[in-house]
Amino acid sequence: MKQTLKLGKWGNSNAIRLPKALLDKVGIAPSDKEVEVIVASESLVIKPKKEKSRLEQMFNEYDTNKPYPFEIVDKGDPIGHELI
Repeated sequence: MKQTLKLGKWGNSNAIRLPKALLDKVGIAPSDKEVEVIVASESLVIKPKKEKSRLEQMFNEYDTNKPYPFEIVDKGDPIGHELI
């Protein structure tokens, strides 16, 4: 879908009025307070801003490039085997 929209002034900034039908197609509700704007190869990409789930928040600073420090994990004693 391609649409031409007009730029308007909003204080010292420019503004674009986005039609409701256009926002509905991408899942942005009029009640949403924020969107994500990404600059990519001379284009602006406007996406709905989704809150991170609790699980995503917990792992927010987890670095997948670092090896997991297994030595700090208490693996406990063997279960179900008698020591002879």
